Amino acid sequence: MTPTLAVFGAGPALGLSVARRFGSEGYQVALVARDRTKLDRLEEALRAERVSAYSVTTDLTDLVQVRAAAAAIADRFGTPDVVLYAPGDTSRLPVGTLELNVEELQTWLPLHLYSPIALANAMLPGMLERGSGALLYALGASARQVMPPLASVGVPQAGLLSYLNGLAAEVAGRGVFVGSMLIGALIEHSAASALWDTGHFDGVQSGAIPRVEPDVLAARYWEMVRDRDQHEVLAA
Repeated sequence: MTPTLAVFGAGPALGLSVARRFGSEGYQVALVARDRTKLDRLEEALRAERVSAYSVTTDLTDLVQVRAAAAAIADRFGTPDVVLYAPGDTSRLPVGTLELNVEELQTWLPLHLYSPIALANAMLPGMLERGSGALLYALGASARQVMPPLASVGVPQAGLLSYLNGLAAEVAGRGVFVGSMLIGALIEHSAASALWDTGHFDGVQSGAIPRVEPDVLAARYWEMVRDRDQHEVLAA
């Protein structure tokens, strides 16, 4: 039976690279993002490499849509063997600690805390019943390291990281792997990288920042699933 990878937050950088890496290992791929045109391009790129691809248009800030996408993928393929949650959000600038109030924080919680937990809630029962599966997450390094300018992302993702580490402990020995990658570099070919080069983030961070190729991160995700010996990985 062909294994399935589902990428929630698929894009032309990390999402595509992970899809290609797992596709090279015989996985079929389900892609989830809100931009239909982008999804069509990603499907075309994967099919050109003989990777079977299917996509669902979904706004990952909407819990109803996230749950519906998870159900649509499960209906088509069964519970995926591997799920990656890796949304990119360049629609607005991060908010620093001094400026972050409760009302502002509430607007960051859906993408960075509520939806990733809802996705685990949707996928985990099928994985546990089957006795196999992997839930993978892409977080910023601010989920673990103190980065005051990135508080609007770091605060909810710190909560998410705590949840994921707790979840990993709860399902240990039941065939399901939960892994988080903390990415502290700009991902090449991503929307964020392109905006950085235009000076878009000058008011948030300045100076040199490390960069990483998405294929390098994709290889790390494959190793996480293959080896299952690291539940939390700091990348770059």
